[in-house]
Amino acid sequence: MDGTLIPVKSLHGHTDWVEELVFSKNVEELKIISTSADETIRIWNADTGKQVGEPLLGHAAKTSGIAISTDGTKIVSGADDGRIIMWSAETRTITRIIKPRMSRGNLRLMSLSFSPDDKTFASASLDGTCTVWNSETGELLFDFDDHQDMVGTVAYSPSGVKIASGSYDHTIRIRNAHTGERLTQPLLHADDVRSMVWSPDSRQLISACNDGQIYFWSAPTGAQLGSPLQAHLDKINCVAISPSGSLLASASVDHTARLWNTVTRQPFGRVLQHNDEVATVAFSPGGQFVATGGKEGIIFLWNISQEGAIATDAVSVSLLHTAPIPHLAGIIDQQRSSSDSLAGSLRSSIQASDAPFDRAQGTSSLPIAPTDLLDSEVLPISLSFTSTRDSLYGGGWSSGLTAWYRSSSSSPFVAILFGASFFQIRYHRIYRAFETTEVHVLL
Repeated sequence: MDGTLIPVKSLHGHTDWVEELVFSKNVEELKIISTSADETIRIWNADTGKQVGEPLLGHAAKTSGIAISTDGTKIVSGADDGRIIMWSAETRTITRIIKPRMSRGNLRLMSLSFSPDDKTFASASLDGTCTVWNSETGELLFDFDDHQDMVGTVAYSPSGVKIASGSYDHTIRIRNAHTGERLTQPLLHADDVRSMVWSPDSRQLISACNDGQIYFWSAPTGAQLGSPLQAHLDKINCVAISPSGSLLASASVDHTARLWNTVTRQPFGRVLQHNDEVATVAFSPGGQFVATGGKEGIIFLWNISQEGAIATDAVSVSLLHTAPIPHLAGIIDQQRSSSDSLAGSLRSSIQASDAPFDRAQGTSSLPIAPTDLLDSEVLPISLSFTSTRDSLYGGGWSSGLTAWYRSSSSSPFVAILFGASFFQIRYHRIYRAFETTEVHVLL
């Protein structure tokens, strides 16, 4: 089919909707874990496309949310009856069952997320609550009930410092993961929030709504970053981000899943076409594969490694500022604004390589900031030069472009301010030679 990618494998076994799927964390033995309206959880060998063992049975209702711990030893699953089952991934047995606290109402568990240290996990329910649990004992630690409607998605930040919940009340709320204290004002959307992901550096949230739009947010401040991306013609059920943060995947009721460059917000590669609604999408740990599933009851595995080149071993870009950025058109609104010139210049300077191959041992990838910027505010801006190493060097141009260069043996970078937009370029191999107070940026 012209303009569409062909899946490399089709995984058959579920007898109803595939509700959600995740990849195991082990790159050497790649597995997919899926939930379904057929009330089962299934584990698949991604290399062979075959089911591993018998289905995990224990739910008496449609299974929905699923999460696997970072160390790969624990699985938690949720169902329409509000029950959460905790599993041992090694023995495939039930370790605990958490029963719903309410006896009626819409109890469906929509989303589950482990903390990065695996000590806790969070659940989002259509009863309007977001709850945090001890992952060993199943003890309730605390819950949030300040949403005004059903809660459809929850996610810990990769840093483990924050937790975000998205609701049908059109908001996302960001909290301290340890105390539950709300850290920003609610992030307002135009429609129900169906899914969200954090950037790998924990500084951005990306959310998707029933209106087919994808929103970008500054996590430290809660400010919206530019206009929403009109990504689909119908509801978006799920979004996922590649391990490097360079690609975003969206799954929609419009029978497609699509890939997006997170820097330019432009489509990446070909459309992942389905014959019915797509409910879920996930990236493999190495970023080479994307898995999708939905109403067809089939899991499709797509090799996206040859779909294009958006990043390089030498340079990575992070959007860190809270001010609006130039709007970049999606599939519906294709007109580019004149303010997109910086993004275009950055794109043309990035050499070809396969961003999906972002193994842990590779170089840094797109949205990862230096460690000293994680969960902190953007560095203060100065227009004066300084002569010391390991500090900021700054200079301005009449065009409104300002750049800083910090010389450091561990993580040299250039920060570029264009109008109200802030981009960061981290240099690895090519620009290690910079040891002076001058930086030349060609646009």
